This record gives sequence, C-alpha cells and structure tokens, in this order.
Amino acid sequence: MPVGRDLSAGTVNSVSNEAPELPANGRARLEELFRADPLMDQLGAELLTWSPGVATVQATVQVSHTNFLGGGHGGILFSLGDIAMSFASNGYGRQAVATQIDISYHRGVGPGDLVTATVTEISRTRRFGHHRVELKVNERLVATATGTTYRTDEWHFGAEVWPDEWREKY
Repeated sequence: MPVGRDLSAGTVNSVSNEAPELPANGRARLEELFRADPLMDQLGAELLTWSPGVATVQATVQVSHTNFLGGGHGGILFSLGDIAMSFASNGYGRQAVATQIDISYHRGVGPGDLVTATVTEISRTRRFGHHRVELKVNERLVATATGTTYRTDEWHFGAEVWPDEWREKY
C-alpha cells in the first residue's frame, strides 16, 4: 500500500488506556497460568496486576541475582521485563511470543532493591504487538525496554474458551 494511505483503514489497532473486559472463564484461567510461571517463581517475583496489553511484576534483588562486581545483574532486570511483557501480550488469550527486546540500563540496582517492571502496549496488529517496559526502584527509573511479540493463531486453552466476537477483535 502507498505510504500516503488513510491510516484509519490500516491494520494497526489503537490502544485504549482502558483494558477490555476479558471473558470471565478466560481471565481466571490466564490468571492461574501466569501465577504458575516457573521463572517468576525461581526469581521470587510476584505478579501484581495484569490485563490485556498491560502487566506489572516485582521482585527484590537477591545476592544470587548479582554479578561479579556485587551489583544487580542486568539479567534480573531483563527477566522481570520479559516476564511482564509475556503476561501483557498473552493477556488477550491469544498465544504470543517475544521476538525482540531492546533494553537500556540507566542506574544500578543491588541486593535488597525492590524492582517493579511495568509493561504497556504501544500498538497491536493481528500479528505483532509492540510494548514499552519501565523498571523502577522506589519510583526511580533504573531501566527501560521496548519489545515486539508475535501473535500466533493459537488461543490459550483452545479457541472455544474465547467468544467469536472476542477472537475477531483480539
């Protein structure tokens, strides 16, 4: 399509600040699935909130999360952002996988720091979601990231769990 086309007729969905209401059964099952995430458990992280396109997780940096310099390893921040992005992107019920994450570290973290990772969806098409990740300690930004997810044709727990109207829209 030409660059000058009417963007309102394109495939990019505007992303509302208000989360859509998930079908009740789907929400309960996703909640259970997300809370059972093995890496989240291994890191001692906690899912605080989620809805389609957004999620917040937090974890306290442990000595086992440090590098040889004694500071928090960048991998703990990356992992928290990746976990939160997986919940945000899968929060519609459609299976989604990360294809790219680009992270920038702004400040160091250390043992005892409570890191909160918040993900918001920037845009979404039928196939791709784009996300912004902010990682903070005491409301102070320590890292930011952007990420892309691939949205498959598969639905968590089978398509029959999700109403036709929901599947068409999301």
